[in-house]
Amino acid sequence: MHQRFRSSLKMVLSFAIGVSVLGTQAVAQDDSANQNKETQTPTFRVHKNPRVAELPPMKTIPKENDLPSNPSNTVAPKHPLDRAVSIAETSLGRMRREVYDYTAIMAKRQRVNGELGPPTYMGVKIRCPRLKESGEEAAFSIYMRFMKPANVAGREVIWVDGKDQSKAWVHEGAGSPLLRLKTFHLDPNSTLMMRGQREPVYEAGLENLIIKLIDKAERDRAAGPCEVNYQEGATINNRTCSVIELIHDDRREPYEFYKAQVFIDDILGVPIRFAAYDWPKSPGAKPELIEEYTYLNINVNVGLTDQDFDPRNPKYNYKGLPN
Repeated sequence: MHQRFRSSLKMVLSFAIGVSVLGTQAVAQDDSANQNKETQTPTFRVHKNPRVAELPPMKTIPKENDLPSNPSNTVAPKHPLDRAVSIAETSLGRMRREVYDYTAIMAKRQRVNGELGPPTYMGVKIRCPRLKESGEEAAFSIYMRFMKPANVAGREVIWVDGKDQSKAWVHEGAGSPLLRLKTFHLDPNSTLMMRGQREPVYEAGLENLIIKLIDKAERDRAAGPCEVNYQEGATINNRTCSVIELIHDDRREPYEFYKAQVFIDDILGVPIRFAAYDWPKSPGAKPELIEEYTYLNINVNVGLTDQDFDPRNPKYNYKGLPN
């Protein structure tokens, strides 16, 4: 019965998402035509006049009146983030129950040491830490193949939790020929791995994104009031999303940003985009981007195996691996 459920889920979600350019094998293929198409800047559309609205009719998305009630007879004041936390917790539960692995294109942009880097696109394969039917625990596993910009195109990164001393296998696809012929075995927190990055590779993925959102929301909820807007009808590359927008007018601890937006895919019921902005430098100025992460062309439960996270996979381009 469990197997039939997983098969049905895979068919439903795959149909809803559509045909992905990244299957179990396609991430590693060098199809420049598809890459150019898929790495175009994502289009984001949000109504100019936000309106508070319920998220799409989906049984696992809680409505405001579905939030847990106060067990005592006293009426506890509601915080604007209560509903956001409940939505995120529901999303995390759905992710952990129903998603075992997925492929996607991840687009990210980060401000590091005050400098905003270029948009970076990478094909990713991610296997979630789940209990297999055999009773064996599947380790959290990540494969990345960088697509843009040109100076990192072709770079491949593999990291498997608890394997190979929890170090990452990395090789470059651009730069000098000698560099491209080498494979590096690096600590994810090393200077080389963290250069130009705000966070290590093992913090990538949808589940980690949801966990971070819950942590930030609970922290900010405890710190005091804030403005939270809920909106439906936004789109990311023609996929309909609902948006949670959080605004902190006061620049103080523990707040990390002036404004953050979370886009929740109406079909999957999980966040597929997070963007955070700094406080405006002057009255009337636009807030500057701190970081943004968007997951495109998601294809879930594709049946990733250990070979998908093995640098010796013949479909990958690792060179000079140790015997």
